[in-house]
Amino acid sequence: RYIEELAKRDHRVLGRKLDLYSFHEEAGIGLVLFHPKGMIIRQELINLMREVNRNLNYMEVYTPHVYRAELWKISGHYEHYRDKMLLFNVKDEEYGVKPMNCPGHILIYKSSLKSYRDLPFKLSEFGTVYRWEQEGELYGLLRLRGFTQDDGHAFLREDQVKDEVKNILNEIIRILGLFGFKKDDVRISLSTRPSHSIGTDEQWRKAEKALKEALDEIEMNYEIKEGEGAFYGPKIDVDFRDSLGRWWQCSTIQVDFALPERFDIYYIDQDNKPKRPVMVHRALLGSIERFMAIIIENFGGRLPTWLSPIQVTVIPITNAQNEYAIKVARSLESKGIRVTMDLSPDTLSKKIKNAHDQSIPYIVIVGKREAETGKISIRARGGKEAKDIELNTFIELLSNEISTRSLTQYAIDSLIKI
Repeated sequence: RYIEELAKRDHRVLGRKLDLYSFHEEAGIGLVLFHPKGMIIRQELINLMREVNRNLNYMEVYTPHVYRAELWKISGHYEHYRDKMLLFNVKDEEYGVKPMNCPGHILIYKSSLKSYRDLPFKLSEFGTVYRWEQEGELYGLLRLRGFTQDDGHAFLREDQVKDEVKNILNEIIRILGLFGFKKDDVRISLSTRPSHSIGTDEQWRKAEKALKEALDEIEMNYEIKEGEGAFYGPKIDVDFRDSLGRWWQCSTIQVDFALPERFDIYYIDQDNKPKRPVMVHRALLGSIERFMAIIIENFGGRLPTWLSPIQVTVIPITNAQNEYAIKVARSLESKGIRVTMDLSPDTLSKKIKNAHDQSIPYIVIVGKREAETGKISIRARGGKEAKDIELNTFIELLSNEISTRSLTQYAIDSLIKI
């Protein structure tokens, strides 16, 4: 039974069925092409994270996909991450496609002199990175060679690190709640210094202490994973459990004393002397693509209305109602609702089936009576119905359902109560 449910929810199958994305051998394995509908889901997740970044005071930037190998040597990636990097030569100079966004953000920090008053200085980027994963490890959107992170880096004084980590952790828990994951569905781990790493013992001690204190102060249970930190710093990973009981790791927070030293960045402290900032690396959803795969499977393709590529489809019962159907669709569209129409000659039952197969949350049906009265009838995903509804009432309720990122079909439930 579990295997059957797993197969039914497979994001690779649902991606084809719902026309969200595709993979092509000629493009390269581990590389995904997003179709218009898939791009809507991706963009809604990015819009959510832009709001979170504003709440946390991160400023969005853009950095290139390719840098000189010299940069990766300074950062340590060339030595510690080289087996997963794409390196190539152009006119006797070596370049590397970025596997991470941090070096570019460090250069932005370094581009102007900072004082202690300028910190925290926080940068975010929806940065696409490339990592040459082994072919046998690739799996749909869950493991790609090219993916986009909701990445962020905060440059901080030492006394600011703990509060920043606490704020990020609280936002992670809040975000997971938006997708229906409760505290019982979340577990946290703290990974310490690995055998291959950069930085001093003292730097690692301070970094691990800041993470432990942040976890203790927000009273989160966590386990220690000895030796599983990033090569440049210890990290907190947040795992969550989906509707099938599987655990996933997406969110991560890393405290880094080493890269600021390697890049020789500093700020002017109160005593007018230069001092090293501390870096906090963070990704809340992690890979946008991976998070998409997880929630598509978690919801079995029946995404909440705010995430659904098509939120409403308008179906006339006969061609005689086409003109009214177009008018209804335009009214919905004018309020920012993603709407389509089915004006095909198919039977009503087939049109409804097609809408259900596409997991569209709401079907608006208009027949002779609706066209004459200027009202609509609604059938929601899951079978709930409401008839003779004022269009403006539906628009208001649906807009509220979408803007609040409701997990339930608030609009139809409200209409049934009226």
